Amino acid sequence: MVPLLASAAMSLPVSNSSPWTGAYHAPPLARWDSSWYNSVAVDGYRFDPAQPENNVGFYPLYPQAARLLAASLHAPLLPTGIVLSLACLGAALLLAGDLFVEWGGEGAGLAGAAALLAFPTAFFLAAFYTESMFLLFAVAALWGARRGHWLLAGVSAGGASLTRFNGFILVAALAAYALDVLRRTGKKPPARAWVALALGSAGAAAYPLYLWKRFGDPMLYVRSKMMGWPVKPAAPWTLVWRSIAQLLAPPMVHKLGLVIALFCLVLFLILTAAVFRRGLLPEGVFVGGTLLLLLTSGTLDGIQRYVIVLFPCFLPLALWLRRRPALGIAYLFAGFGSGVVLLHRYVHWIFVG
Repeated sequence: MVPLLASAAMSLPVSNSSPWTGAYHAPPLARWDSSWYNSVAVDGYRFDPAQPENNVGFYPLYPQAARLLAASLHAPLLPTGIVLSLACLGAALLLAGDLFVEWGGEGAGLAGAAALLAFPTAFFLAAFYTESMFLLFAVAALWGARRGHWLLAGVSAGGASLTRFNGFILVAALAAYALDVLRRTGKKPPARAWVALALGSAGAAAYPLYLWKRFGDPMLYVRSKMMGWPVKPAAPWTLVWRSIAQLLAPPMVHKLGLVIALFCLVLFLILTAAVFRRGLLPEGVFVGGTLLLLLTSGTLDGIQRYVIVLFPCFLPLALWLRRRPALGIAYLFAGFGSGVVLLHRYVHWIFVG
């Protein structure tokens, strides 16, 4: 449905259309960061210190997987990447639904999936972006560890760490699962658990090691983000107070984006607390660690998009809405409605996400 809506959005007028819309010949679901992933797939990594923005600020697994798939199918890269995103999303929802049922009982699988898909920025899960692939790896890592499939968990954590910077947090979540085995049984975790941790850690180290060998700087990803994007590491409270001050400072117009970002932050902090309250410690480590990483980045830009991969948070949200049918229906209408508006703005290069 999202690809069809995106195509329809291209035909709708906008008040301040970007010149990029006509100049950048790409599917509607390939905008903004898609061009960076496209450059990684087509040209490989390049770094010019004289340029404020470089493609080393984007992790390699998704664009390289799209490139290999496109080459094997003799298909264009960007549409192939979108199909890859949709396939990853479908697999992720199946595994997440199984976990939701275990955590929340009968009906929780469908409710949790609906809460996730109705979130306004969920259309990024169908775009030429890393969201769906990272979501699949995150779900598979936690699903595998919970089921004792440690090899799957380790490979998935390693894959997530090669897809997005915050993938290393899943290694900590797997460690929490291993410690839980010790707590519950009094026995040492199986050797497979240590293999899983090693695989996840290897995935987390791979891209920094590549940057070290290629460009002489294992932290080049972070440095490139600080050069060309509004990423300036700071204490979490510094970002919060600065954001509130910006919100309250006159003039009060043109601050809708900041209001939405702060709302997402507060909502997912509450949902993270709910995840911990349900006794889901490893899942709480994953979502809490990701939020902490976002809070120390010095910017709330993109938080509306980054939170959609925090799938454990959508279970307490879904269960709360299921007990309040009127609010549940309102959430679905508001989420899908605002999502369509944001999708329209995204395909016309207005909303970055």
